[in-house]
Amino acid sequence: MKKIKCYDCDLQFESETREDVLNQLYAHYMKDHNEIITGVSEEEKKIWMDKFEKDWSEAEDV
Repeated sequence: MKKIKCYDCDLQFESETREDVLNQLYAHYMKDHNEIITGVSEEEKKIWMDKFEKDWSEAEDV
């Protein structure tokens, strides 16, 4: 299981799979950071995903 912190607040999410943690983050962003997820360009979304992919691959098991 890996742990990822929200980039825009202090909440943390844990999951065994990348897909599950992305689903958790998506729901969280839609609820608590809607302006961030809906008000960015495709390039900014790609930058966010690249950062997430790097952080997920480097995250240690908890």
